[in-house]
Amino acid sequence: MLGSREAANDRERTVAQDAVPSDEELTRQLKDGYGSGTANPAAGDILYRRHREAALAYAHRCCRDSHDAEDLVSEAFIRTFQAVRSGAGPEGAWRPYLLTVVRHTAIEWGAGDRKALLTADFESWWQQSAAGTDPQQHLLASEDRQLLVRSFNTLPERWQAVLWHTLVENDSLPEVAALLGITPSGVTSLAFRAREGLREAYLHAHVDSVGNERCRHFSAMIGAAIRRSGAVRSRDLARHLADCASCSRAYTELLDLNATMRAAVPAGL
Repeated sequence: MLGSREAANDRERTVAQDAVPSDEELTRQLKDGYGSGTANPAAGDILYRRHREAALAYAHRCCRDSHDAEDLVSEAFIRTFQAVRSGAGPEGAWRPYLLTVVRHTAIEWGAGDRKALLTADFESWWQQSAAGTDPQQHLLASEDRQLLVRSFNTLPERWQAVLWHTLVENDSLPEVAALLGITPSGVTSLAFRAREGLREAYLHAHVDSVGNERCRHFSAMIGAAIRRSGAVRSRDLARHLADCASCSRAYTELLDLNATMRAAVPAGL
């Protein structure tokens, strides 16, 4: 009796999980509705409720007043929905795209008559950007961080999404599963493959940037050492890391991929 009840609960959880549409599916529903001339408010409402809290938290970093932050989020959603209607906009996960729209909209406010609504920190950031001095370089201080961002951008969109939500935003497995339309165990598997893909892409970019055959020889060994929880078992590799500052930095960046992602990727997007 107990076993049958547990099996029924498992089936109910599976059905509930399957019933939660991913961002990609909701975007498809929106586009189908726009294309046929019949709006799909339900899909838009789910996307709004799903991402509003994160967008509002980001808007509070841009605006002095809570009401202005609300206005900024509303404008960002309107622009994103308009982009989807026109055939553009996010194809997969909405969160990175939406936060970028929030930032770009705040920049427009700073260039117009709503400048006074922005926080001093955001205004300073925007003024430095307008002057050609990118303040984000403080977070991307090294070429290694820039390599990581470029490597991240080469990954498939689904890999980018799972890395963003699991490493950058640190969302829970059930939350990410709902966003991507897969099970929590599927998120774990996808995140593992995505991290491996990011490490491989980063090592390739690192070797290409230094153009050194000796570094190319050791890049595979660096990847293997990272997969063994950072254990460097080769004396040749240890000597190379001691002698080569570039490979040593790359090894350090990959050793704590979570921290590196949180510092580099949001600033570089």
